[in-house]
Amino acid sequence: MSDRKLNVLPTTTALSFANISNIEDITLLKTTKEFDDFLSLSSVSHTLLLVHIELKNSEVCKTLNDALLSLTREPEFIHKLQLCCVNAEGDVDDLLNRYNVTSAPTILLVHKKQVIDRVDGFNQSELIKKIKSHLNTRDIVNTTINLQQQTSQSSDDTEQRIKQLLNRSSIILFMKGTPTSPLCGFSRQVCHLLDENNHKFDYFDVLSDGNLRERLKKHSNWPTYPQLYVNGELVGGLDILKEMIKSGEFQAKVRSQKNKELIVNSDRQLEKLINQASIMLFIKGSKEQLQCGFTKELLEILSRAKINNYKTFNILENEDVRQNLKIYSNWPTYPQIYVNGQLIGGLDKIKQLNEQGTLRETFNSNGQAV
Repeated sequence: MSDRKLNVLPTTTALSFANISNIEDITLLKTTKEFDDFLSLSSVSHTLLLVHIELKNSEVCKTLNDALLSLTREPEFIHKLQLCCVNAEGDVDDLLNRYNVTSAPTILLVHKKQVIDRVDGFNQSELIKKIKSHLNTRDIVNTTINLQQQTSQSSDDTEQRIKQLLNRSSIILFMKGTPTSPLCGFSRQVCHLLDENNHKFDYFDVLSDGNLRERLKKHSNWPTYPQLYVNGELVGGLDILKEMIKSGEFQAKVRSQKNKELIVNSDRQLEKLINQASIMLFIKGSKEQLQCGFTKELLEILSRAKINNYKTFNILENEDVRQNLKIYSNWPTYPQIYVNGQLIGGLDKIKQLNEQGTLRETFNSNGQAV
């Protein structure tokens, strides 16, 4: 926490911008390290960055945030400006000393990690004049033009990467910064809510990839960050997550997803067991110690037909397999006979094939179904 006392400067010009209460697009920084890391992002360094040094509870600074955000959305400046706020009451003494900041609000104009100009207090005409001057004289990247130039080559790749990220984890948060160093108050709150409710989640820092950041907004039809996904499906942002957690809907959604994952994992394990041999018998007991009359009759029939190249699995030794295989096969009883991963049936089916004289035709010498 900074011990410095900053003077609060009034605005020198009436604000003409529309008030915008949602400042989700403003990156909030609380430490000098967060600020330096933010400046190093390629998506930031080549634009003109407006750094608002603010006091959190100052009404002047709050009003200025709305005005600055509106300014970045003006047609003349859109995609050429970026905005971040530095809380002067955070761990930023080094930063304040570095740039000799003694009052709030102070606006630093930064390009390629260098402070190229500043406005102490807020003078609307002076700030706009300086922005225009630097946009005309410096190599400021228009991100819209860059995106248009790259779209035909990279949009498919970006869309594929988004799909890969969405499939990477059952819960993934697209946020500004990281869970340990969030660069946005909304991202910080979402991380806190998920941690508080013991939900493990993956994350992706959208500030690390400007192209993906813009593309995901179109993919989800959701214009702001953070964006939270469960099983590849958009949940929403902070407000929606709060409501869902309060109602229990989010917890139910996560439980449902976990159940689906368990079923998928169970099916994969069962498929491995079923395909261990070309002929697999799921029985009660083992060849040496049978614990079911149906199983004993089955093995006798196979022996008389000289079908011996099978492998058995004792379902009494694994209750999960015993119960889940009934669901997987939609067959309620044991034994169950599989040939090349396909269910043939139980004892009655084997007896029927044997009586018809087609048992050996069903199992050829390689144990393959005919």
